[in-house]
Parts: sequence; structure tokens; C-alpha cells
Amino acid sequence: MQLGLLIGIGAGLASAALFASAWTGTALGVFVLFFMSPMPVAIAGLGWGWAAGALAAAIGTLVVAMAGGARSGTVYLVALGAPAAVFSYLALLNRVVEVAPGQGAPSDSLAAATEWYPIGRLIAWASLWAALIAAVALLSIGSDIASLRAALLEVFEKTNLAAAMGPGGRALTAPEKNAFIALMAALFPWAMSTVWFTIAILNLWAAGHITRASGRLIRPWPDLSAVQLPPAMPLAFGAALLATFSTDMMGLLASGVASALMFAFMLVGLAILHRVTRGSALRPAVLSLAYAALLFMPPFSTLLVASIGLAEPFFRKRFPPGGALPPATPT
Repeated sequence: MQLGLLIGIGAGLASAALFASAWTGTALGVFVLFFMSPMPVAIAGLGWGWAAGALAAAIGTLVVAMAGGARSGTVYLVALGAPAAVFSYLALLNRVVEVAPGQGAPSDSLAAATEWYPIGRLIAWASLWAALIAAVALLSIGSDIASLRAALLEVFEKTNLAAAMGPGGRALTAPEKNAFIALMAALFPWAMSTVWFTIAILNLWAAGHITRASGRLIRPWPDLSAVQLPPAMPLAFGAALLATFSTDMMGLLASGVASALMFAFMLVGLAILHRVTRGSALRPAVLSLAYAALLFMPPFSTLLVASIGLAEPFFRKRFPPGGALPPATPT
């Protein structure tokens, strides 16, 4: 227990240091250090339990607030520290269930097995958190579309980008500037939810690999190719897509929700591609093409892979998972 406390304190300090270093004004700080800042919290949570992860998030929040003010501390807590601690806690949730004869138990008796929290539900919670982050960020800038565009225009003009973004390096005209700001406002919730989701999932995945390599990972490594989202997710995704056609602020808020849910289905689509190509000589080429398309040809590639994720029940019947998710550990 004492070691867990020390690990939590050290992880919180490391996470706060990464968060503070991210604002050095360099590309390295923004794109690397900021992305990595939740990882120490996730490592503490996955390797030493939820208490160590929660302590790391609390210490990180306190240090960031003392160094950068209450607003910086709140941003760190809501967007980085708390999600890493909560997702680590969910990843370690488990229960003991009885295994019937012929399903892992001896033929003449019942046995107990540990059932771990499904990774698909964890991804679903992450998508909802991403939608919440996008909504909070959107409403913190403006309460309606007009105020949002005015705030974005102010930032745009302060950066002096409009002076050289026109054809031939000329300054943008007023109509061109307004059209660009309208596009930025429309893409803002999509970008916020997608970027945050990427940070959260990649940090949790990397922290899991690190703790697994060190022998500290508490749960068995799940079969990620067999991930399944809750049955209500397609309905929620359809409702969010319909709401995006609203022309007021509700449409932008729904855009953040739809983007987060689409990212979740994209992960399931990638899992399906990994599952159906097992044992195939074309596996390296197919997976390389899929990841290259996601990197260089969004959003069309994202929609395509997410569509595969939406069809997961069909693929589950045609290509059954190689193992149950999560794998049962006899006790």
C-alpha cells in the first residue's frame, strides 16, 4: 500500500510536469508532451490499482493548479487526469462467475472464473467522455453560433494568418474570411472529440503495454480483435447523425457526439480487419493499407472503417472471435 502511494505521487508529479512542459510553444511540446501527459496516471492505475491512479490524478491536478491557476487545473482534471484514472479503474473491474462443466470446468463439478470488464464498454464510456469534452469546449467559447464564430475570428485575426492565406499569398477578403471561420466552427466539435478520443485510447493502450511488459498489469491482456460495443450504440449514433442537421448550436453539439461514436465504431472496424485477416498472406498489405488510408485520407476512410464496425454483428457470425472477450482466468 505504501508503495502504491509513492507510485501515485510520483506519477502525478510526472504527469503534471509533462502537461506544463507542453506549453513551451514548440511543436514537440504540443504534439508529444501534451499527448503523453495522461500516461503516468494510466500506468499507475493499471499497475498498482485504482487508488494509485486516482491519487496520481489528484496530485497532478493540484500541481497544475498551483503552477498555472485554477482554470489550468480544471482543464487537466477533466480532460487528462480524471479520464486516465477512471478508465484504468474500469479496465480492472472484475467479478467471479461460475463456469459450467465443459466450458472450462472439470466435467464433474463447477469452477469459478474471473470475468473482466469488457473493453467494448470501456470504449463506449470513452466516446461519451469525448462528446462531453467537445460540448464543454464548444460552450466555453460561445453560447451560440454567432458568438462562437466571433471568438474564432478574433483568434484567427490575432494570428495574422488571414494576411497570406488567399490565392497567390494575398490577404483574404471579408467573404472568404467569413467562409473560413464558418468552416472552422463546423469542424471544431469534430476535431475536439476526435483528438481527445485519440489521446485517451492511445495512452490507455500504451500504458497497458508498458505495465504488461513490466509484469505489473493486473488483468490478462484482452483479445482486442473481438471487441464489441453495447447494442444501444448504433441507435445513439443514428440519433446523433440526425441531430447534426440542425442549423443551430444543437447541430454542432450533436456533431461532437456523432464524431466520438464514429471513432468508436472505427476502432471496432479495425478490430474486425485484424480478426478476418488472421492466417492470410494478405494480412500485412490489408492492414497497412487500412492504417495508411486512415492517416492520409480522412474522413472517407474513417467512414468506411466505421461502417465495417457498424456491421460487427454480421462479421461476428461469419468470423467468430478466436477467444472470448475478456478471457476468463480460472481461480
